[in-house]
Amino acid sequence: MKIILHANKNDAHRNRLKRTIEGTFSEGEIILTDHASQLSMVLGRPLHNVSVLIVFITDTESVDLLFPLKHLFENIKLILMFCDKVDNTQKSVLLLEPLFTSYSEDDSQDIISVLQRIAQRTMYPIE
Repeated sequence: MKIILHANKNDAHRNRLKRTIEGTFSEGEIILTDHASQLSMVLGRPLHNVSVLIVFITDTESVDLLFPLKHLFENIKLILMFCDKVDNTQKSVLLLEPLFTSYSEDDSQDIISVLQRIAQRTMYPIE
């Protein structure tokens, strides 16, 4: 499974989640992005084979970057991690229809559970 972890801020939380994911999915690949241009470049590569995009929502800037890139991650599972207080502007990102949202960046167990279900469905698709 190939995962993108994107955060404009909160690098400490992103790095902690990265280590947790690596400990659970030894054969996965994790790509870290910090800027919209990096995220766009990774998603725009032909045959990028990204399964999951996890975005830390820290402010309106992190929300605003997602809408123009939506066409690049239409077939990718989107997981949102809301950090700190969530205002109505940040809640507008829910219009992107994420697979899962988390409101606690300190507890990554929910994210790991979702990733395990995604991996299981990828290995054993329901027909």
